[in-house]
Amino acid sequence: MPGKVRIMLFIPLLLLTLLISGCGISFVGTVPRGTPDTGNGTPAVLFTPSVNTQVISPAPSKTIGLSYAFVRKNQLWIAYNGASPVQVTHFDYTNMPNVFWHQPLWSPGDHYLAFIMNAVPMGLGGGGCPAPDFGANGALYIMNTQTGNITRLLLPQPQADVSVSGTPQNDMWQYMFWQDSTHLLTWYNGALGKASSSAGLYSYDVHAQTLTQVLPLHILGVATLFAPQSGVPLLLSMRYSNGQLFYQVVVHPFEQQSQLIMYKIALAQSVQPAIKELVMGTEGWCTASQGNAFVKPGWDISPDGEQLVSQMIVGANASQGVGAIQVVNLRDNATTPLFTQVAPAILDQDLTLSWGPDSQTVVISTNHLSAVGGLYSATLANPAVVAHYLLNVAGQVAWRADGKAFALQSGDAFDPTSASNLYVFQADSTQGFLLLADARNFSWG
Repeated sequence: MPGKVRIMLFIPLLLLTLLISGCGISFVGTVPRGTPDTGNGTPAVLFTPSVNTQVISPAPSKTIGLSYAFVRKNQLWIAYNGASPVQVTHFDYTNMPNVFWHQPLWSPGDHYLAFIMNAVPMGLGGGGCPAPDFGANGALYIMNTQTGNITRLLLPQPQADVSVSGTPQNDMWQYMFWQDSTHLLTWYNGALGKASSSAGLYSYDVHAQTLTQVLPLHILGVATLFAPQSGVPLLLSMRYSNGQLFYQVVVHPFEQQSQLIMYKIALAQSVQPAIKELVMGTEGWCTASQGNAFVKPGWDISPDGEQLVSQMIVGANASQGVGAIQVVNLRDNATTPLFTQVAPAILDQDLTLSWGPDSQTVVISTNHLSAVGGLYSATLANPAVVAHYLLNVAGQVAWRADGKAFALQSGDAFDPTSASNLYVFQADSTQGFLLLADARNFSWG
C-alpha cells in the first residue's frame, strides 16, 4: 500500500447522528438508557449494553458534521468533516499479534492527526509491580488530513511520506500534546533498560518537519519506568497545558514511605527548577505489603491551566490505599473535594480523571470494567451533585470540543483484545447511546 492515504473530496457525506435526551443531570443511582447505531453513525432500534436490556424506539436526533478517529480491528479509521469513515492503516499483525493503540490526537483546526501504536510478538510476560505496560510506548505518526501524507517521527530525523501497511514499526514515544495547530509536543523514553541522552520532551514543527528536544529527561531529576535508577524518583505520567509541563513522580519507590508528588515546569524557562505543586500522599508503593494501594493515581490539569484535579491518598491507613478526589486552584491554592458520595471501592484504585473543555467539569472512570458502573461526573459549579453512569465502560474519556458530549469504550483499557463498542454521553444527562460498534480509542476533532 502506498504511504499516502487520500481523503477524496467526492466521497459521499454520511452524517454522524447523535441521539439527544431531554433529561437533565441525574444523581447517583440513575440507570441510563441508550440507542445503538449500525456502526457507521446510522441510528438503530435495539439497545444492548450489559446493564440494561430495554428495547426502545429511536430518540430524536441531532446531526453533527464533525471529524473523528477510532480504531477498529487494530486499524485506524478517520471521518473528516462529516464524511464516511475511511481506513487509514493496513498493518499486517501476523507476526506481532499483541497490538496497543493510544488515543489519536487532533491538532487545533483538525488539519493534522497524531497517533501512537505498538505491536509486539507473542509470549509477553506479566505480573509484578508496576506491571509491564506494553502499550505505553510505540511508533508515532502524524497525518496531514488534507493531503493524506503521513510522517513518522524518528530520531534524529523524521521520515516523510511513510507507509502505514505491512509489518508495523516500534519505537519509544509515549506522550503527545498539541502546543498549537502546527507544533506537537511529544515525550521520548529513550533506549529500553538504560539511561539515554535522547530521552526527553521534543517539539515537532509540521511545516519545517523538524524535531527538536526542548526538555531533556535529566532536567526533571527523575528516571523512567523503562530505565529505573537506584535512589532516583520515577516518572509516572505527564500532561501539558498553557506552556507548562505537569508531571507525576514517586519518590522513594518500592519503600513503605513512598511519596507521590506533582510538579510543573515552564517550557520557556526550562533552566529553572521544577515547582512542586501537590503531594498526593504517602504509601508503600509497589511493596510486598502494598495491599490495595495505588500505582498511578489519576489526575488531570484543566485546559486553562488553572485547576489541578487528583486522587489523594488520605487517612490513617494510607499504606493500604484510601482514596479521595480533590481540585486545587493553582492561582490561590484553594481546594475543593469532589465525588465524596462515590463508594470507596471505586476511589481506592487507580482511576482516569478528565477535565471537560469548560475547565469546570470532571469525569472519572475506572481503568477496568466494573459491573456496577465506574463512570461519574461532577462540576465545580455544584460539587455536591454527582452523576453516575451505569453503562459498563472504562478507560480514557474523549470530549467533544464544545464540551456538550463525551465518548467512552466498553472494552477494558488495558486489554486490547477485549470486545469494545463506543458509547456517547451528553454532559447534562446520564443516558448513553451506542456511537460506533466494534471500535475503541475514539477521538473527536
